[in-house]
Amino acid sequence: MPDVEKILELVAQGALTPEEADEILAALEHDTTDEQPAGGAQGPATGARHLRIEVMEGGRRVVNLRVPVNVANWASGYLPGLSELDRDRIRGAIASGTRGTILDIGDDDGRVLIVTE
Repeated sequence: MPDVEKILELVAQGALTPEEADEILAALEHDTTDEQPAGGAQGPATGARHLRIEVMEGGRRVVNLRVPVNVANWASGYLPGLSELDRDRIRGAIASGTRGTILDIGDDDGRVLIVTE
């Protein structure tokens, strides 16, 4: 989906909000799933709409992101420092629409928390 990169670039430039990008990506995904034959890959379930990523270092929050699942599903393959198993857990939770904690790694001094909302 070449349009995804262009949409993400517009979000990074501030021309689109993440919510606006989510709506556009959902519409694009809907168009492509309509064209797929029966049994084709479907988009994320409608349960979870966002992925929250929190990173703590030295007892303080250094990252607090809330990303639409359409963007998170695509970007999960590019997250540095995560094992393939962790990436699969994220993609699986997004695909099933599961809400709640996916990953909780570390302790109060250094922690990564990934939750679907």
